[in-house]
Amino acid sequence: MKLLILGGTVFLGRHLVDAALARGHEVTLFNRGQHNPELYPDVEKLRGDRDGNLEALRGRTWDAVIDTCGYVPRVVRDA
Repeated sequence: MKLLILGGTVFLGRHLVDAALARGHEVTLFNRGQHNPELYPDVEKLRGDRDGNLEALRGRTWDAVIDTCGYVPRVVRDA
């Protein structure tokens, strides 16, 4: 399964990436590249920000998107 994981380099996201890779899923990370950019050297990393720079996602498709970054209510509503 092709998975897009928002974040994926700290807290819960790291565990999700580890579990997905262990199960053979194809993982792509989308984040700002500010935390642990050296993690997962064999995983595709797209740089951007949910609040403005989504260009890296344009024209791409995934089977599922995982977003655990509901840090403010607006983000959860917009997801």
